[in-house]
Amino acid sequence: MSRLVTLCAGGSAEPWSRLGLQFSGPDTYLSDVRMHVVDGESGLFAWEISSPDLKPGQISVDGITTVIVPEMPTPSSESEFGPTTAVRLDHVVVNTNDLERTSEALETQLLAPARRTREVGNGVFQRFHMLDNTIIEVVSGPHITSASSTLWGMVASVDDIHELCGWLGPDAASAPKPAVQKGRFISTMKPAVGLGVPFAIMSPHVRPADGE
Repeated sequence: MSRLVTLCAGGSAEPWSRLGLQFSGPDTYLSDVRMHVVDGESGLFAWEISSPDLKPGQISVDGITTVIVPEMPTPSSESEFGPTTAVRLDHVVVNTNDLERTSEALETQLLAPARRTREVGNGVFQRFHMLDNTIIEVVSGPHITSASSTLWGMVASVDDIHELCGWLGPDAASAPKPAVQKGRFISTMKPAVGLGVPFAIMSPHVRPADGE
């Protein structure tokens, strides 16, 4: 199955470092996904994907700059995140003005199968595509008018969301609240942090009890 290797973001590493992420040059890790931060306009602008079934090279996936890279050893599934650890890049959000067009591109060009679609309301839909190590959440609705899809934001799962939010303080992170997924909590980073990328943290996945 295809795996997300790298997310590329414009801006500065400094605000990410203030969240407690550890950098080596322009690179840090969110679990096993490298985040490469370079000077330039803020926001996610490209990603690297590995797959034994895809030819290496640069392509456009419905407008998203995508570099297919050879398979390589998988980094550790945990990385430092302030007083706790990132245990998974939970999902990456892709915005699109055409859910079916973007979904088809992800399935055919990245071999990322769609698992389910969720209607949020007010004409907004989410569709979830699976990679080996994360989920691509595709969002469409009347509020999205760009001519192609774009990388928008991301969510990381951390071992102890309450400890991390307490360490960051209320000026940086919202108080953890129950997430849509039963048994999980979510907190969003506030714009004042200066990441330039919508970013949230969640508690880890909860294994369903027997019979659920």
